[in-house]
Amino acid sequence: MTAQRRVLITGAHGNLGPQLVKTYADWDVIAGTRDRLDITDRDAVFRFVETRKPDLIINAAAYNLVDRAEDPQWFAMAQATNGDGPGYLALAAAGRGIPFLHYSSDYVFRGDAREGYVEEDTPDPISRYGATKLAGERAVQAAGGQTYICRLSKIFGPPGESTRTKESFVGLMLRLAASKPSLDIVDEEIGSPSYTVDIAAATRRLLDGDYGPGVYHLVNAGPDVTWYGFAEEFFTLLGVTTPRRPVTADHFPPRPAKRPKYAALRSTKFPLLRERSEALRAFLCR
Repeated sequence: MTAQRRVLITGAHGNLGPQLVKTYADWDVIAGTRDRLDITDRDAVFRFVETRKPDLIINAAAYNLVDRAEDPQWFAMAQATNGDGPGYLALAAAGRGIPFLHYSSDYVFRGDAREGYVEEDTPDPISRYGATKLAGERAVQAAGGQTYICRLSKIFGPPGESTRTKESFVGLMLRLAASKPSLDIVDEEIGSPSYTVDIAAATRRLLDGDYGPGVYHLVNAGPDVTWYGFAEEFFTLLGVTTPRRPVTADHFPPRPAKRPKYAALRSTKFPLLRERSEALRAFLCR
């Protein structure tokens, strides 16, 4: 009888992790939560991997408080989680000769390419958060081995299982629409919102297929949208009647971190995920 394959999924209680756990339900899943494995501790990572002996490692752990990362104190944590930790995991995977997949972000790009960014475009982050995500990519690539880097943009889906998980844009907007008489929504920062359930399924197809190691963009099909444009999609779908209007970022108090203005991801190496309109319906109209 063939032994059941084992996968280590870090960030297992975050916004993406639970969907990965479900996708790999036929495997022996090691849920690498923050309490069980500190990915910023190199020795702890190597001990954990050597002891548990996974056949695959997927890193969905991340520090994603973009503005807080501009503060030197919090930047150190962001760098350790987004920059150093992925490298340690990749090295541990390479040492065992197993595949390693890491999720990165559209924030590695400057955000001035109106035609969008393909996988091989040169990263040039404009925030300290973006710099930590790029550092993670480079650490993973330097580790060698069978490494996959999947960039994501504006993810949405079921909330994470940890109380420390950042609230998604969809969740925030629906909560505000239910409690406020009207909404002002930023009509900037064009991107490619993508559904965590689809990302998890695509991750498995990528690893099970003949694609090979490298950098990939996992995005749902659909037009590029601003935050306001995205909100209109799901508000219209749900029949939300709360008045809202598009505004520029200058309408709100300044934020510490710069955001890419146009960082839509183009996928040239992996098929687009299903239409975003279908994904939103699957998520919100269950």
